[in-house]
Amino acid sequence: MPTLPHTGLQAPDHPRYEVTSCRELELLRGTPFQATLSLEGRTIGFAENYGDGDTTEFVPHGDFPADDFAQFADACRLEHQPVSLSLLLDLLIEEFNVSRLLRAQALHGRTLLREVAPNGTATISGAITMPATTDDRRRLRGALGLPRTPGAAAQFWNGSHWEHLAGAAAS
Repeated sequence: MPTLPHTGLQAPDHPRYEVTSCRELELLRGTPFQATLSLEGRTIGFAENYGDGDTTEFVPHGDFPADDFAQFADACRLEHQPVSLSLLLDLLIEEFNVSRLLRAQALHGRTLLREVAPNGTATISGAITMPATTDDRRRLRGALGLPRTPGAAAQFWNGSHWEHLAGAAAS
Protein backbone atom coordinates (compact mmCIF):
# COMPACT_ATOMS: atom_id res chain seq x y z
CA MET A 1 0.00 0.00 0.00
CA PRO A 2 1.54 3.37 -0.99
CA THR A 3 2.59 5.79 1.75
CA LEU A 4 1.83 9.47 1.28
CA PRO A 5 5.03 11.54 1.67
CA HIS A 6 3.99 14.35 4.00
CA THR A 7 1.85 12.53 6.57
CA GLY A 8 2.94 8.89 6.36
CA LEU A 9 -0.65 7.83 5.66
CA GLN A 10 -0.82 4.44 3.98
CA ALA A 11 -3.72 4.42 1.53
CA PRO A 12 -4.85 2.01 -1.18
CA ASP A 13 -3.73 3.01 -4.66
CA HIS A 14 -7.22 2.36 -5.95
CA PRO A 15 -9.55 4.08 -5.58
CA ARG A 16 -7.42 7.22 -5.34
CA TYR A 17 -9.37 9.84 -3.41
CA GLU A 18 -7.74 13.24 -3.15
CA VAL A 19 -8.35 16.71 -1.81
CA THR A 20 -8.56 19.13 -4.74
CA SER A 21 -9.27 22.37 -2.87
CA CYS A 22 -9.49 23.66 0.66
CA ARG A 23 -11.01 26.87 1.98
CA GLU A 24 -10.28 28.09 5.51
CA LEU A 25 -11.73 30.97 7.46
CA GLU A 26 -9.62 32.24 10.36
CA LEU A 27 -11.78 33.34 13.27
CA LEU A 28 -10.92 34.29 16.83
CA ARG A 29 -12.29 31.00 18.13
CA GLY A 30 -11.07 28.57 15.50
CA THR A 31 -10.43 27.90 11.85
CA PRO A 32 -13.41 26.33 10.13
CA PHE A 33 -12.72 24.79 6.75
CA GLN A 34 -14.25 22.92 3.85
CA ALA A 35 -12.17 20.75 1.54
CA THR A 36 -13.37 19.23 -1.71
CA LEU A 37 -12.73 15.49 -2.14
CA SER A 38 -12.48 14.06 -5.64
CA LEU A 39 -12.17 10.70 -7.33
CA GLU A 40 -10.82 10.67 -10.88
CA GLY A 41 -11.66 14.36 -11.31
CA ARG A 42 -15.22 14.02 -10.01
CA THR A 43 -16.29 15.73 -6.76
CA ILE A 44 -17.50 13.01 -4.40
CA GLY A 45 -17.91 15.04 -1.23
CA PHE A 46 -16.50 17.48 1.26
CA ALA A 47 -14.47 17.38 4.46
CA GLU A 48 -15.97 19.93 6.84
CA ASN A 49 -14.86 21.19 10.21
CA TYR A 50 -16.50 24.04 12.11
CA GLY A 51 -13.28 25.00 13.89
CA ASP A 52 -14.79 24.41 17.31
CA GLY A 53 -12.57 21.50 18.37
CA ASP A 54 -14.96 18.88 17.05
CA THR A 55 -13.95 16.25 14.47
CA THR A 56 -13.82 16.67 10.71
CA GLU A 57 -16.83 15.18 8.95
CA PHE A 58 -17.37 13.69 5.50
CA VAL A 59 -20.35 15.11 3.62
CA PRO A 60 -21.08 13.17 0.40
CA HIS A 61 -21.88 15.12 -2.77
CA GLY A 62 -24.80 14.22 -5.00
CA ASP A 63 -25.43 10.49 -5.24
CA PHE A 64 -21.96 9.39 -4.08
CA PRO A 65 -22.40 6.54 -1.54
CA ALA A 66 -20.81 7.50 1.79
CA ASP A 67 -20.16 3.80 2.45
CA ASP A 68 -17.62 3.72 -0.41
CA PHE A 69 -15.50 6.36 1.29
CA ALA A 70 -15.95 4.67 4.68
CA GLN A 71 -14.63 1.40 3.21
CA PHE A 72 -11.62 3.28 1.85
CA ALA A 73 -11.03 4.75 5.32
CA ASP A 74 -11.18 1.26 6.83
CA ALA A 75 -8.35 0.18 4.52
CA CYS A 76 -6.07 3.13 5.38
CA ARG A 77 -3.33 2.95 8.01
CA LEU A 78 -1.01 5.28 9.88
CA GLU A 79 2.05 3.54 11.28
CA HIS A 80 0.27 0.26 10.44
CA GLN A 81 -2.68 1.19 12.68
CA PRO A 82 -6.25 1.83 11.49
CA VAL A 83 -7.33 5.46 11.18
CA SER A 84 -10.72 6.98 11.88
CA LEU A 85 -12.65 8.63 9.09
CA SER A 86 -12.04 12.01 10.72
CA LEU A 87 -8.28 11.46 10.98
CA LEU A 88 -8.17 10.27 7.38
CA LEU A 89 -9.84 13.50 6.25
CA ASP A 90 -7.41 15.60 8.31
CA LEU A 91 -4.41 13.72 6.86
CA LEU A 92 -5.63 14.08 3.27
CA ILE A 93 -6.07 17.82 3.85
CA GLU A 94 -2.57 18.06 5.36
CA GLU A 95 -1.12 16.28 2.30
CA PHE A 96 -2.91 18.78 0.05
CA ASN A 97 -1.81 21.81 2.07
CA VAL A 98 1.86 20.77 2.32
CA SER A 99 1.95 19.97 -1.41
CA ARG A 100 0.47 23.39 -2.17
CA LEU A 101 3.09 25.11 0.03
CA LEU A 102 5.89 23.14 -1.62
CA ARG A 103 4.72 24.12 -5.12
CA ALA A 104 4.64 27.80 -4.10
CA GLN A 105 8.15 27.62 -2.61
CA ALA A 106 9.56 25.76 -5.63
CA LEU A 107 8.60 28.69 -7.87
CA HIS A 108 11.25 30.71 -5.99
CA GLY A 109 13.92 27.98 -5.75
CA ARG A 110 12.98 27.30 -2.15
CA THR A 111 11.69 24.32 -0.22
CA LEU A 112 10.16 23.58 3.17
CA LEU A 113 12.00 22.65 6.31
CA ARG A 114 10.44 20.46 8.99
CA GLU A 115 11.30 18.85 12.30
CA VAL A 116 10.28 15.29 13.08
CA ALA A 117 9.96 14.62 16.81
CA PRO A 118 11.01 11.26 18.26
CA ASN A 119 7.31 10.24 18.36
CA GLY A 120 7.08 10.81 14.57
CA THR A 121 5.14 14.07 14.70
CA ALA A 122 6.30 16.37 11.88
CA THR A 123 6.04 20.16 12.06
CA ILE A 124 6.83 22.54 9.21
CA SER A 125 9.31 25.03 10.65
CA GLY A 126 10.07 27.31 7.71
CA ALA A 127 11.22 27.71 4.14
CA ILE A 128 14.81 27.66 2.89
CA THR A 129 16.74 27.99 -0.33
CA MET A 130 17.15 24.49 -1.74
CA PRO A 131 20.56 23.23 -0.52
CA ALA A 132 22.63 21.92 -3.44
CA THR A 133 25.39 20.04 -1.62
CA THR A 134 26.11 18.16 1.59
CA ASP A 135 28.21 21.14 2.75
CA ASP A 136 25.24 23.47 2.08
CA ARG A 137 23.04 21.24 4.23
CA ARG A 138 25.61 21.09 7.04
CA ARG A 139 26.08 24.89 7.02
CA LEU A 140 22.33 25.47 6.95
CA ARG A 141 21.75 23.11 9.86
CA GLY A 142 24.42 24.90 11.91
CA ALA A 143 23.30 28.41 10.98
CA LEU A 144 19.69 27.71 11.90
CA GLY A 145 20.58 25.79 15.08
CA LEU A 146 18.67 22.72 13.99
CA PRO A 147 17.02 20.71 15.21
CA ARG A 148 15.43 23.07 17.74
CA THR A 149 13.64 20.29 19.61
CA PRO A 150 15.90 17.83 21.47
CA GLY A 151 15.89 14.44 19.77
CA ALA A 152 14.11 15.71 16.67
CA ALA A 153 15.37 15.33 13.12
CA ALA A 154 15.63 18.34 10.78
CA GLN A 155 14.52 17.57 7.24
CA PHE A 156 13.95 19.38 3.96
CA TRP A 157 11.88 18.39 0.92
CA ASN A 158 14.36 17.60 -1.88
CA GLY A 159 11.72 17.47 -4.61
CA SER A 160 10.81 13.81 -4.21
CA HIS A 161 11.08 12.98 -0.50
CA TRP A 162 11.98 14.40 2.92
CA GLU A 163 15.74 14.29 3.40
CA HIS A 164 17.69 14.77 6.63
CA LEU A 165 19.99 17.75 6.83
CA ALA A 166 23.62 16.66 7.23
CA GLY A 167 24.28 15.28 10.69
CA ALA A 168 20.60 15.25 11.71
CA ALA A 169 19.35 12.38 13.84
CA ALA A 170 17.70 9.62 11.84
CA SER A 171 14.07 9.00 12.60
